[in-house]
Amino acid sequence: MIKKMLFILVSGLCLCFFFQWDVKKGYNAYIRVHPLIETPVYQGKLALYTEGNNLYPALFQDIKKAKKYVYIQFFIIRSDKISMKFFNLLKERAAEGVKIKLSVDRFGGNDMSRTIVNDLKKNGVEFTFSRKASMQHFFYSINHRNHRKFVVVDGQEAYLGGFNIGEEYLGNHKKLGYWRDYHLRIKGEGVFEIEQQFLKDWEEDTGQRLSSQHVHTSDSNRANYQLLFSTGEELEQKVIKLINCARTKLTIATPYFIPSERLMDALISAKEKGVSIDILLPDNTDAWFTKPPSYPKTEKLLSKGIRIFLYEKGFFHGKVMIIDHTVANISTANWDPRSFYLNDEASCIIYDREIIAHVEREINEDKANSRRLTKRVIDEIPKWERSLQKTPEWIYYYF
Repeated sequence: MIKKMLFILVSGLCLCFFFQWDVKKGYNAYIRVHPLIETPVYQGKLALYTEGNNLYPALFQDIKKAKKYVYIQFFIIRSDKISMKFFNLLKERAAEGVKIKLSVDRFGGNDMSRTIVNDLKKNGVEFTFSRKASMQHFFYSINHRNHRKFVVVDGQEAYLGGFNIGEEYLGNHKKLGYWRDYHLRIKGEGVFEIEQQFLKDWEEDTGQRLSSQHVHTSDSNRANYQLLFSTGEELEQKVIKLINCARTKLTIATPYFIPSERLMDALISAKEKGVSIDILLPDNTDAWFTKPPSYPKTEKLLSKGIRIFLYEKGFFHGKVMIIDHTVANISTANWDPRSFYLNDEASCIIYDREIIAHVEREINEDKANSRRLTKRVIDEIPKWERSLQKTPEWIYYYF
């Protein structure tokens, strides 16, 4: 019996070490040919959406107006009421001669049955699951997810941010209730960059190489912005640079908060230099297992004088940074190892004060719908939940 248990233990450790080795090898091989892409600063028109009830009508209307093509990438699409409405719209447009390409992450698209996929294809929608598993570096491939959320319409408009397609994003989740998120509609020259990145991902997933169509766009309402497309730790390095740029005020909002020691050091260093720092997190989460590892992080930051807000109105899913009222980042990336090391992510860095002021107003509203994290709140965390905060750090990457 002892020999059997010892064999199981040794086998488990060997599998664990091989898992880690394979992920590391696969990661290094992938990022060698997929460095961080940081575009030039573009000018265009930006619109911010924080509720699905406002975002979906605008998105669906743009798809209805498309004349040539619509390219779509989401991490999650459900098979519920709003998703079926979305699928029907894509089929209608494809039948009218508009080229529709739809890409959904292999794991995030688990709700999409074979029947749904076949029906889309039969009705003219080109479809692929992105980041499918491969035998080469198998464990890396099943953990490497395409977490970007793109929509490009005729090279004129693009969408990027935290929303996916599903009823929960309309606030119709029984447990989570109201859903708060941050998503951008972008009009301007930078749309070309988003289209290029979509087609690179499409080629990687399908083998089909297509050229992007650089459409010249102009608009009298021009905001300066820059795009980032990332896989791997270069995104974390960029975020640290943004933190280091802060002189007076730094605001961070994210649904999942498990920062690395490098990020923790950057935040504490900024605070010690006199920067006022606010962090906004959800009080209720759709992934409870991500909370215990965050407790030692938030407790340490709280002890340094950093203010932490816990959103109570529903579920907060936005990914936002604001630096000194002069720079804002709306992203698909969370503040966790998965987003900073394993996922494909996208970010829009905004340099327009008017748009940033709008983002700040929304964040202030979110703070008003939050309670402050205090020592008393920490002491009230159940013991069983506190015990999970000692989860080995390497496991955080796979949450």
